[in-house]
Amino acid sequence: MRKRIQNLICLALAFVLVLSMAACGRAGNSPEQTSSAAPSEETGSPAASAAATDADADKSHSEGSRILVVYFSRTGEQYTVGVIDHGNTAIVAEMIAEETGADLFEILPEDDHYPMTYAELTDVAKKEQNEKARPAYAGDVPDLSQYDTVFIGAPVWWGDWPMIMYTFFEENAEALSGKTLVPFSTHEGSGLSGFDKKLSSAIPGSSVQSGFAARGNDCQNDQDSVRSAVNDWIAGLGF
Repeated sequence: MRKRIQNLICLALAFVLVLSMAACGRAGNSPEQTSSAAPSEETGSPAASAAATDADADKSHSEGSRILVVYFSRTGEQYTVGVIDHGNTAIVAEMIAEETGADLFEILPEDDHYPMTYAELTDVAKKEQNEKARPAYAGDVPDLSQYDTVFIGAPVWWGDWPMIMYTFFEENAEALSGKTLVPFSTHEGSGLSGFDKKLSSAIPGSSVQSGFAARGNDCQNDQDSVRSAVNDWIAGLGF
């Protein structure tokens, strides 16, 4: 009888020992040790840090390459076109902005004394040119420090920029110096009319690129061809 009790005790002890070893084995195989997945890309991991650095670099490059389109445009009676309610230069400016993703800033006269009839407007434009007038414009110019490239456009008035554009040039010469400037014009036969050379003189230290000129009649009546020409020009500039 005593021998049978001893055997039972031995069996019980052996069973307890087996259970203890199994438990130890399970404790040693934790998920962190057995997982074959790659390390998670959390903020502190090397992979996440590299990805964040690349993303910051891309963001910085994008923000440092922003583009602005500055333009002056007129509605009313236009030569060979008639009365218009959307200015020729505004149309080209919007096409440039659409193609490049640029911001827009329209030069609006603070005192809009310009006549709506073509003949009277040409007289006023000539008078301003002879007097070297500097008409004031309304509103605040965007912070130019955030832009690398500025497209600048206007209609050709007596073979030159409208005098209000020289107001803009002179008031912002320092901020525009060192930037890439790209002129464009609308006209009815005078083309770019030396806008590029005059812009270079007005903003020393800037890099003036090849300009673009569109006929006002085409801006109103053949916008598909103007858009195609604008896009080809912008592609040639590398934008």
